Amino acid sequence: MNLRKVAYFSLSRLRGFPLSNYYERFLREERDRIPSDTSRKLLVRLLEHCKQSVPYYAKVMHNIGNFFCDDPEEYLRHFPILTKEIIRNRFDELKSTDLARRKWHLNSSGGSTGEPVQFIQDREYRAQAEAITLLYSKWVGNEIGGLQVRLWGSERDILQGNEKWRTRLLCNIINTTFVNAFSLDEKRIREFIAFLNAKRPKLIIAYAQSIYEVARFCERECLEVIPQEAIITSAETLHSFMREKIERVFRCRVFNRYGSRELGDIACERPGWEGLWVAPWGNYVEIVDGEGNRVPDGTQGEILVTSLTNYAMPLVRYRIGDIGILSPPKSIGRGGDGQVLQMVLGRITDTFKTMNGTLVYPGYFAYLLFSRDWVSKFQIIQKSPKLLVFKIVKSASGYQPMELDEISAKTKLIMGGDCEVVYEFVDEIVPSRSGKYRYEISEVDD
Repeated sequence: MNLRKVAYFSLSRLRGFPLSNYYERFLREERDRIPSDTSRKLLVRLLEHCKQSVPYYAKVMHNIGNFFCDDPEEYLRHFPILTKEIIRNRFDELKSTDLARRKWHLNSSGGSTGEPVQFIQDREYRAQAEAITLLYSKWVGNEIGGLQVRLWGSERDILQGNEKWRTRLLCNIINTTFVNAFSLDEKRIREFIAFLNAKRPKLIIAYAQSIYEVARFCERECLEVIPQEAIITSAETLHSFMREKIERVFRCRVFNRYGSRELGDIACERPGWEGLWVAPWGNYVEIVDGEGNRVPDGTQGEILVTSLTNYAMPLVRYRIGDIGILSPPKSIGRGGDGQVLQMVLGRITDTFKTMNGTLVYPGYFAYLLFSRDWVSKFQIIQKSPKLLVFKIVKSASGYQPMELDEISAKTKLIMGGDCEVVYEFVDEIVPSRSGKYRYEISEVDD
């Protein structure tokens, strides 16, 4: 018997969280095959609630009509896109009128884009979001109670306010150890690796950049890492060059997970699947163009997410701020139970723009630098459509001027021949206040 699992679910029930009910149901449905209309039914229920109990959406739906029961996915096309600005300006109208009978709490986004926002989440949402997170971990090899190490960068995700003792208790029960990604100096990295080698956790969950920096350090210092079981990266864009190095050093599979504080864990890679599987009980995803119109599956666009479980303050067609691609249904493993994000390309604010308005995936520029031995760290900033600044922290080894010429030429090839490329060699590049590191930043307005 898994005593840690029993204790964890028992404590959750005492706190009023029906976590085990959701977790076991999701497991059972996934095993027996998830009904194909799962997300559709949840959308209908959510829209019915919005119509009855959420003033902001009641007005929207009054103007659209009430045909959402027939085709809720099509009905959503007529909804306005929900932005952080709307949430701030219409906060009270977005709250459910039955909030008084719900167990809820106030949360806020990390503000990595400079736009923090507050929102309300209820207990049912939290229980279902946690159940989905547990499923994602199980599918990459970690049962509840297996040793899990979290290399994380946000203190409030580690220990929150007056619930510090509860968080510590839960961590002890489910066998989770936190390592603060904010302070990874040489001594702490060596201690971290020693812990991994001695304990062999079932799962490591980490900021993509943090575990990548650890992998670089181990490779540079010839520090041996005993093969690990599995790694989930989250919170930051996982570039393929980062995945390759992490897998080479830790000698295990890396699974990318995508989510946000507003919506929980939206999607995660799974063994034997291509892309990031969207749990159909939690969220519904759309990809739209610059005008807010849906694009065909397989086409790059802006990600909109509808939370299917948060009734306290429903987020419908929420602009999460990322660019991605949805896989066509026929390409989804096992015949198509749920949506799959083929790729998450990164923040909209980090996408570069040429003079003629073409959007350029910034990962292109990262590939120009990551394999060069003399580059220790870098950040590329687009100041204008005609100006890119490459900030570089050099390693001990030198470089040849012709390498800068090569980087400039390949940059101009995609950005335009009149684009100016400037190099700034600096001593350090600091992460954002949330602990996340940004390789690319665009300062060009739409």
